[in-house]
Amino acid sequence: MPVRRPVLVGALAALALAGCSAGHDPAADVRLVPWDGAVPAQLREASAAPAPLCRPAVLKVVGDGLTFAPAISGGTGELTLRNAGTDACRVTGRPDVRIVGAVPAPEQQQVSLPAQPPAFPAVVPPDSTLTALPPGAAVTLDVDWRNWCVPAGGAAQGAGSPVPPQAIRLTLPEGAGTVDAGYDAVPPCDTPGAAATVGVHPFQPAPLAATAPWTSTAVEATIQPLPGGDLSGTRGGTARFAVLLRNPSAVPIPFDHCPLVVELLAPAGRPEAHQLNCRAAGQLPAHGSLRFEMRIDVPADAPTGNNGLFWELDPTGGQSPEAVSRLVIAAP
Repeated sequence: MPVRRPVLVGALAALALAGCSAGHDPAADVRLVPWDGAVPAQLREASAAPAPLCRPAVLKVVGDGLTFAPAISGGTGELTLRNAGTDACRVTGRPDVRIVGAVPAPEQQQVSLPAQPPAFPAVVPPDSTLTALPPGAAVTLDVDWRNWCVPAGGAAQGAGSPVPPQAIRLTLPEGAGTVDAGYDAVPPCDTPGAAATVGVHPFQPAPLAATAPWTSTAVEATIQPLPGGDLSGTRGGTARFAVLLRNPSAVPIPFDHCPLVVELLAPAGRPEAHQLNCRAAGQLPAHGSLRFEMRIDVPADAPTGNNGLFWELDPTGGQSPEAVSRLVIAAP
């Protein structure tokens, strides 16, 4: 589900070079649905006190464990752990990670890496979710594995062919215990004689689970200025704009199933999710349009000038429609 940061960078460059601007709906009577700042339930900050630690018995590995994708050196993998218990529990911080069971085994060193921002259009609950992970909810852990150089064999290390690692072992923070996970690949030996490096990011909430698409109709979306405004914003402020949704079909589309919206101001922003104001919208008329007022936070370190504004409806379902525009950012 997550987007392709290279695509975002390329689109942003194209916007800056072409100097494109959002189109305008010629119909002056298209209704504007006001902004609704309500936070979806699954994205609200946790308000309860921290729960007891998650113990290994309730943390179940999802799938086959770590699936590694090739990187410039070695591979980067993601592991998902689900709370299979009946109560909320806490899983915060960064575990110790070791590759276990290999004979002979290279030396290993762990490196602490920062949290990774979610990739657009993934919708991720707030970090406070980790302090009281509900039953059925999940966390992810990113691991970078580099330079697996098997030492030369010998009697002291065991006869016969080398034995590959048996598991990737997580020692949970605060002495909660250990969890073993499978893996699908071993990185190459880039520097013979050097230790293997295991880079570990902190635990993060897993993206929201996939849902049924909001509609099967190919709805169209266009980013536009609000009446009397323009597509601009100020560092550290909130930018306001509109998105026009057009229904090309001969059948009205109800908002019985209300989709989420995800936005991104690139390059400095993070994906930002909101609930569409479905109650005020009612339905999207046949061969008709509605404008929805939208808002997005502008990071204090956003570059001045052209920024890329990315918008997507139904990010957990049909992931469409999408719209892209530029947003001109000024200093306060």
